[in-house]
Amino acid sequence: MQGDFSRVTFDKDRRFSAVLAQQGRVQLDADLNEQTAILMHYMRTLVTDLFGPAVYPAGPKGNEAGGFKVAFENGTFSVTKGRMYVDGILCECEKGTDYQRQPDGPPDPDRATGFPSTMFLVYLRVWERLVTPAQVPALREVALGLHGPDTSVRTRVVWQLDWMPADETIFPLDPGPFLKAKLDGRFEPRGRLAAKAARPEEGTAPCDLPPESGYRGPENQLYRVEIHQGGTAGTATFKWSRENASVVLPIRSAAGATLELESLGRDGRLGVEAGDIVEVVDDATVCRAAADKILETSTSLYRVVEADHTARQVVLHADPSQDRHQPGLGADPALHPVLRRWDHRPEPVKPKKAQEGAEGAEGAEEAEGPQHVRQQTLLVRQGSWIDLEDGVQILFGAGKDEKEPRKYRAGDYWLIPARVVTGDVEWPLDDQGERRQEEPHGVDYHYAPLALVREPGADGKREPKDVRTPFQQPAPHSMGGGQ
Repeated sequence: MQGDFSRVTFDKDRRFSAVLAQQGRVQLDADLNEQTAILMHYMRTLVTDLFGPAVYPAGPKGNEAGGFKVAFENGTFSVTKGRMYVDGILCECEKGTDYQRQPDGPPDPDRATGFPSTMFLVYLRVWERLVTPAQVPALREVALGLHGPDTSVRTRVVWQLDWMPADETIFPLDPGPFLKAKLDGRFEPRGRLAAKAARPEEGTAPCDLPPESGYRGPENQLYRVEIHQGGTAGTATFKWSRENASVVLPIRSAAGATLELESLGRDGRLGVEAGDIVEVVDDATVCRAAADKILETSTSLYRVVEADHTARQVVLHADPSQDRHQPGLGADPALHPVLRRWDHRPEPVKPKKAQEGAEGAEGAEEAEGPQHVRQQTLLVRQGSWIDLEDGVQILFGAGKDEKEPRKYRAGDYWLIPARVVTGDVEWPLDDQGERRQEEPHGVDYHYAPLALVREPGADGKREPKDVRTPFQQPAPHSMGGGQ
C-alpha cells in the first residue's frame, strides 16, 4: 500500500489480539492501522476455517446458482451476480458481468477476445489496492478546502476474472491444486530481500568511524523497494522511494509530454522537480499490473525535464500517451491518472566507442547527456549489497543450493523503516543474528477456481463445469409469534 505511513507493524506471528490506547500518550498511525489489520486477519481466518478457502453462499434449493457462476456464450464467458469468499475476503458482484466488461477491466486486454477452442480454466484473482482522493474525489472533505489537505485513505477489494489453458492433468489434481501448481510454477521460488544500514568494519575505533556509517538521513523514512519488470536476477528491475511511493499528484490534462497537474506537491520534499523519475499510472494500469505473468510490467518510467510551479506543469522526456503498454496513458480523466514520484537515480548509458570523425564524437557526447539513461529502473543483482542512499542498503538474496532461480513478480515490494535516533533500519534478524531475507511484503494475491470450460460439443456449444465450492446458508429464523 503506497500510503503516507510511518511504518507497518502488523505481524501475525506475534499473536497480538488488540491495540489498547493509553491516556496521555502519543497517537501513531501505525497503532491504528495495526488494530485494523488484527481485526481483518481474525475475521478472514475465521471465515476460511469455517467454510474453506474459496466458497460461495448457495441459495435455497432450486435457486442455488450463487455468485460468480460461469456461463459461456457468444464467444465469451460471464458470471452471475452474488458473493464469494476467497481466503476469507468478501467479493461482491453487484450485477452479472463478463470478461470484457468486468468492473476492473480485463487484466490482459490482448486476451479479451478469441478464447481457445481447447479446454481452459476460469478463475478469480483477488487482491487489495490503496484508494486516495485522487481516485475517489468524494473522500476529500471539501470543508477543508477544494484542494486542501487529505485525510485517511481506503483499501479496496479488487476481484478479476481470468483464465488459463488446462489439460488432462487437471483431473487427478482437481481445479484448486491444478491452479496453485500452475501459478507456483510461474512465481516460485519467490525473490527475497534483506536490508540494513551500512556499518563500519568490526574493530574500527570510534574516532576512526567513517562519516558514511549507519543511516545518515535527516528524517525518519519508510523506504519502498518495488519490482518494476518481473523476471529473474539479471533481467528483473526495481525502483525505490523514500516516501513509500506516496508522492502522488493528480493529472488534470495531458498534451504530449507536457502534463498539467493539480499541484507540484506541498513542498520540495513531497513534490516533483526537474530530474525526478516519475511514473504515470491510472485505474487501468493498476489493475493490469496484477496479470499473472512473470515478465509483466504495466507502465514505463519517465524523467522530468522541466517543472513549472506557476503553471503547475511538468515536461517529461517522452510522451506517456505513446506508452506501448497503454496508448493514451494519462489523457483519460475517467481513469483518474496520477503522476507518482520515485527516488532512485538510474545509471547513465556508457558512451559507445567513438567512431572516426566528428559524427562519432557527437554521438558519444549525446549518449552522456542527462536525458539518455540505460533505463529508468535499476537491475536486480543477487548476492551483493546494493546502496540506496544515506547508508541504506538492500540485498536480493540467493540460497547456496538453490536449484531454481528466484522469481520476481512485477509489483512485489518490501517496506524498510529507517530511523534517525538509532541510525539504522528496522529489519528482523535470523537465528544467526544476520539480516533475515524476507519474501515480499505484498502484493498478496488470492485465487479461486470457478469453472472448467471444455471443448465445443457436437452442437458447437460449450457448457462450463462448475467447480466452485458452496456452503448452505442457514434458514432464516422465524420472527412470528406462537404456534
